Amino acid sequence: MRSPIRHYSRFLLLLAVIATTGCVTSGVNKSAGADPDAANQQHIRLALSYISSNNRDLARVHLEKAKAFNPRSVELYNGYALLYQMEQEFELAERYYRKALAADSDYTLAHYNYSAFLFNQGRMAEALEQMQLVTQDLGYERRPQAFYILGLSQKRLGDIEAAVESFEKATQLSAGFAPPFIEAAEIYFQQQNYPLSKMALDRFRQLSKPTPKSLWLSVRIEQRFGNRDKAASEGLKLKNLFPYSKENLEYQAWLKQ
Repeated sequence: MRSPIRHYSRFLLLLAVIATTGCVTSGVNKSAGADPDAANQQHIRLALSYISSNNRDLARVHLEKAKAFNPRSVELYNGYALLYQMEQEFELAERYYRKALAADSDYTLAHYNYSAFLFNQGRMAEALEQMQLVTQDLGYERRPQAFYILGLSQKRLGDIEAAVESFEKATQLSAGFAPPFIEAAEIYFQQQNYPLSKMALDRFRQLSKPTPKSLWLSVRIEQRFGNRDKAASEGLKLKNLFPYSKENLEYQAWLKQ
């Protein structure tokens, strides 16, 4: 069974890469040859696009080309960190995140990616510290994702009240970003605030396909409201769509009670 930390690993890495790439062209602009900085940046953007598609070989090729133009680029350090993280070379990944932040302590993107890295390593307090810096950058376009990861870290550390605030802030900043809604819904359910839990879950379901977590939560919510047929229907979906999930195992055990 996957650990709860690893459950988020690929997702958070993808968030980091998406936050980094932006709009990427399919090749290097030939006119950039006269401008080493422009060529450096284009190769880095291409490398990151290949990381997002799990093409590590081509990512490395473009990072090496970028390095030839500027070996001390903070964006280059960040790119290598993401590549090494994907390759599970965690010591090298952390070394390059630290190099990026040493080169520019105000580089919000490196703080964001480093926080996601620390979260995946189970180092919640450190992840929280890095992500708090990110959320303070009012101009950073990925603040909803930053508040989401901050909330996950706070939840792991047992600060449930702060986690709810972070998830709610994420949804306020981006009503179309689904993950915070399911996390908030789960917490509201645990707090026995069933109407609010159902509202958050319904919003998640408008934005995302069913997940084992959302279906299992739906079963329990409908049961609490006395909707046994609906609960059974959601349980059947869980069993059919995700038969080997831990949530289905919990559901099957719950049925036998």
